[in-house]
Amino acid sequence: MNTEYSTSNQNLEITQVTKSIFLETAKWAKFLAILGFIGMGIMVIAGFFMGAIMSSLGSLSSYSNTPNPFGMIGSIFFVILYLIMALIYYFPIKYLYDFSTKVKKAFEIQDQMLFNEAILKLKAHYKYIGILMIIVFSLYILMLILTIIGGVAAAAMS
Repeated sequence: MNTEYSTSNQNLEITQVTKSIFLETAKWAKFLAILGFIGMGIMVIAGFFMGAIMSSLGSLSSYSNTPNPFGMIGSIFFVILYLIMALIYYFPIKYLYDFSTKVKKAFEIQDQMLFNEAILKLKAHYKYIGILMIIVFSLYILMLILTIIGGVAAAAMS
């Protein structure tokens, strides 16, 4: 059996059923993207609140009434951490939103190039999520290895 693709002149056809499926998918994608943008906004606001809370908790030393310089560093750390997380979250949400708007517009004006751009945005969304998952799982594996090394080192010292 030949597993190579045929190079015949048959074109892929987008039927009415396929069109309705894409339009429904675009609606859900837009819904998820809007929720993602709202979540991203909450994340930014939470970062500034966490920064303010950490700053007020760490502003005075617990042993004396002297200012604690580490309180400000902790608050800046939380603000930067939450802003970086929101930035990382922005790109897949933007790709998903672009997919949803371009699919709808492409079917409204019957534009094949716009439909292709929409599919490319969906591809970019999944590619970004895939790369992000590779990074996250790599960090999990690294943490596991470091934990094992730390456990072996602690056992060897006792």
